Amino acid sequence: DSLIKKKKYDSLESFVNKISGQISKELDFICTNNVIVDAVLNTKYQEIRDKGIVFVFKINDLSSLNISDEDVVVIMSNLLNNAIEACEKCRGDKIIKLKIVIEDNNAIISVKNTYENAVIYENGEIQTTKILDTDEHGIGIKNIAETIRKYGGSYVIQNDEREFYFSIMIPLVKSDF
Repeated sequence: DSLIKKKKYDSLESFVNKISGQISKELDFICTNNVIVDAVLNTKYQEIRDKGIVFVFKINDLSSLNISDEDVVVIMSNLLNNAIEACEKCRGDKIIKLKIVIEDNNAIISVKNTYENAVIYENGEIQTTKILDTDEHGIGIKNIAETIRKYGGSYVIQNDEREFYFSIMIPLVKSDF
């Protein structure tokens, strides 16, 4: 006999929630036509959702993105890890906005997220606010910057009292990566 016939509605609801959770973890919500970007973004999407952070994104067809797989991972993982970490420290709204588009033969990657702690600049560079293992922290932004320079790109970092913004522009040139 089924759970419905037995009127075991709590058990039925639990079963449906379990199944729908498994299905949502197996589906790719984000499809960019770039396997590596899809893998990173879908993994991060699930993590962001599980942490109760609002994730808003605008992404178009990235099949012409000619950045190496390793460099895509460096850029996307570091940007999103930093945004997630900043949002986790927020007592109020936790929001990450991501834009990845190809426009005018440029890859545009922008992340905007809420944050609460002060952003510290020293000699024009952002300093880490992470306490543990400071030798390993703060290298994410440096790795992103080095990767952007490798492709002849540029970036802008801005913040106001509530939002942190990191925007990247990388020219798309024919390459054999």
